[in-house]
Amino acid sequence: MPHLGDVILKDVETLNLDAVVISGDFTLRGRYNEYQTARVFIDQIHKPFLTIPGNHDQPLYAPFERLTTPYARYSKYICETLDSSLAVDGLFVLGLSDCNPILPGGFWTSRQRAWIKEQLAGAPRDAVKVLVSHHQFLWGGKWRPAGFWYPTRALTWLARQGVEMMLNGHTHVPSAQEVAGVVVARAGTATSDRVRHGWSNSYNVVTIDDQQIAISVRQYDSSTDDFQQAHTYTFQRHVAQT
Repeated sequence: MPHLGDVILKDVETLNLDAVVISGDFTLRGRYNEYQTARVFIDQIHKPFLTIPGNHDQPLYAPFERLTTPYARYSKYICETLDSSLAVDGLFVLGLSDCNPILPGGFWTSRQRAWIKEQLAGAPRDAVKVLVSHHQFLWGGKWRPAGFWYPTRALTWLARQGVEMMLNGHTHVPSAQEVAGVVVARAGTATSDRVRHGWSNSYNVVTIDDQQIAISVRQYDSSTDDFQQAHTYTFQRHVAQT
């Protein structure tokens, strides 16, 4: 829904955000015209931004391409690399592609784990370190093969690397909780009509200070034609500040 994209772009400027993170699913079926529309949207973000692909960004109706080069279109229109990083004042964000052309997502390769460790070791010491992936990290006890297999173990490992926050999407339902010392925040559906469980379109705004991390879920209100704060989660920071 292009109009919602326009409303969000206005919010990006009005809220004076330091950075924008888009955790995948720029398209529904990976079609070229969908990617072209997504590129127009991205070109209007006048803030530092980071993107990663989602499972829907693989071409559904081109099976050979999906098996051999599933993110060639993403690399052409959105970002040349699938894993990426963003550093702004006081913030260091890593974006990790966790998608698979056949199996459900939530898989990290050994190369990606080595890359995470290397990138975080070289990050500014006092920066807030954030990792972004598309698939939800926490399933609430649901069937693990449909998502990340061992989230607590992985979050404990990330915490040892200095990561304070994990951002995900995929389920279309916003939420936030803390596990193993890492705040895990999940975004809802920003602009498409694929909303779930009573939520209308929404996006998250993260605010971080010396004491806490706050995630505000901003939900679209059709009566006022804007996004309004619907819920806020707050978590105490555990990393010592110097």
